[in-house]
Amino acid sequence: MKRFFKYAGIAILTVLVVTALWVVNLLMQPYDNIRIYVSKGPEPEVLISDDFTYRDLNKNQQLDIYEDVRQPAVLRLDNLLGQMTLEEKVGQMMHPAITIKPDFALLAFHFAMGRVDIDAAEIFDKHISHFNFYGAPTPLEIAEKLNRLQKIAARTRLGIPLTISSDPLHEAASGGIAAFSVKGFSGWPSQLGFAAARDIDLVKRFGEIASAEYRAVGLRTALHPMADLATEPRWARNFGTFGSNAQLSAEMTNAYMLGFQGTTLTDKSVMTMVKHFPGGGPQEFGLDAHLPSGKRQVYPGDNFDYHVEPFKKAIDNGLRVIMPYYGIPIDQTDENVAMGFNKMILTDLLRDELGFAGVVCTDWGIVSSRAWGAEGMSVRERYKKSIDAGVDQYGGENDPAHIIDLVRSGELSEARIDQSVRRILLNKFELGLFEQSLVDEDAIPALIRTPQYLAAGLEAQRKSIVLLNNKMADTVALPLAEGTKIFVDGLDADQAKRYGTLVDSADQADVVVLYLPTIFNGNQAPGSDELMDQFLSTILPDDNLAFSAAVLDKAKVYSENARLITVVDLNRPAILTELNQLSDGLIGTFGVYDSVLFEMIFGQFSPQGKLPFEIPSSMAAVMAQKEDLPDDSVAPTFIFGHGLSY
Repeated sequence: MKRFFKYAGIAILTVLVVTALWVVNLLMQPYDNIRIYVSKGPEPEVLISDDFTYRDLNKNQQLDIYEDVRQPAVLRLDNLLGQMTLEEKVGQMMHPAITIKPDFALLAFHFAMGRVDIDAAEIFDKHISHFNFYGAPTPLEIAEKLNRLQKIAARTRLGIPLTISSDPLHEAASGGIAAFSVKGFSGWPSQLGFAAARDIDLVKRFGEIASAEYRAVGLRTALHPMADLATEPRWARNFGTFGSNAQLSAEMTNAYMLGFQGTTLTDKSVMTMVKHFPGGGPQEFGLDAHLPSGKRQVYPGDNFDYHVEPFKKAIDNGLRVIMPYYGIPIDQTDENVAMGFNKMILTDLLRDELGFAGVVCTDWGIVSSRAWGAEGMSVRERYKKSIDAGVDQYGGENDPAHIIDLVRSGELSEARIDQSVRRILLNKFELGLFEQSLVDEDAIPALIRTPQYLAAGLEAQRKSIVLLNNKMADTVALPLAEGTKIFVDGLDADQAKRYGTLVDSADQADVVVLYLPTIFNGNQAPGSDELMDQFLSTILPDDNLAFSAAVLDKAKVYSENARLITVVDLNRPAILTELNQLSDGLIGTFGVYDSVLFEMIFGQFSPQGKLPFEIPSSMAAVMAQKEDLPDDSVAPTFIFGHGLSY
């Protein structure tokens, strides 16, 4: 009962805060919209100089070097930088969020991060030109909103275009936080599904298709992939990784990046922001670093370097943006501070040793709220420390005033700010945004969700399915013969009608197909009274990977009535020991359509996926393994790489 009142109180408080912010937004937005409308400059004209056509972005009726696409990008950014005020420079270092048709949960998350969405004010008043979006819009709604914002940006003093980013949008079934399933795009498995498919070319092809669909709606930065390693089975964000193997993750991270952006940045590229350097997987007890309870990354197996490996190949092949995680690498550097404040991580290791020359963008909100190891510092001091450590840009932050003040006071040099802004602007120029930032809204239906893209996504889903067990006395349980009488629990039964005969109860069936979603209970202790931490604690899971007694009892009853085929979504490992004993067939998935799953069950194709991590045999084995070592639990039920075929 106490827990009920606790979470009811959090829910009520969240609703009240969101409602209050919404009211404030309603009151402020008309005022800001009128003020910005009055202060807008003219739209850039298209002019001709010596038979060369250009956009007069700064409205001075002459061709500036930064407006001349014939000039090298480095000269263009030098010319633009020379025209920028300090305020305009520092605005480039902010990368906050915007919402486009959010549902209530995303709206609450957005506001809890400290954001009230007043579009034009941030572009005009704070000179911000990088945003990521939250929400559940259609592709056309994304394009309409981003075109509107780009038109506003074009009427600023220098006409600097926006760069808009997004978390993954293509997962057939959203795997958890920071991944969305937008129905208007083609549907693919999660990163773990790609790892299960073991097909490097497939990952690159996905990147090419997803990049094309992103560009069609105006998105030019992918806040993915995750190169973290799933060495700690309890960690909430295993769902976004390529599994536990560093070599496999390195190959897939590199292929993913090359698919999205190509070997060099061009107007046909979408930049990938590979995360979370130097690997966010070894979370103490599997607790997530979004919350103070999970701030510690630990290395009891002395395996720090293993987690860095997946980033190296992408860095060597042209990675342009990288994101450190929230956590503190305990006793790995000269001070126990989080990655975003840690000079030995961002400068000594990333810049000097690995040779990374691109943009370091923090994870969202490290200065304003999740400043692990720097909690005792003021926000101003956190900006200073993180910039000294090597940060160029701040995810989720929208207040440049502190950095401006640090420069004005002489505590930071403008030359240091220029260093970061050069890296940021170089990407904008090479993406071709200064020449064309708008997208053709009428062309969107022809550019996304094409038959070829849909077919490729379905094929990837098929390749990702792992057949874990297939046993019956003297025969095998799968594939099922067409017409088999089946009872379906947890899946869309209509998708099974194409192959089987549906019955109304398990005792009428020859086969029961039971689907179990990823174990993802929201019970992680927040360790904080902050609203954001309380909210996240309801969606981040606890450390229990075992199915409840109720689930196991249900499976036992089904197994006594008919053959039991159990399907488990494994976007986090689960304890499958009992289910494996009860089930005649056991299948692991990583975000696939129900229709694809039934194709496999009824033998339309043979499964070929291989586990991207091991499946521990018990929670005792999980508790005994070490957070930084891959696949090290005692006597796992299924080992890394296990997978059967027909």
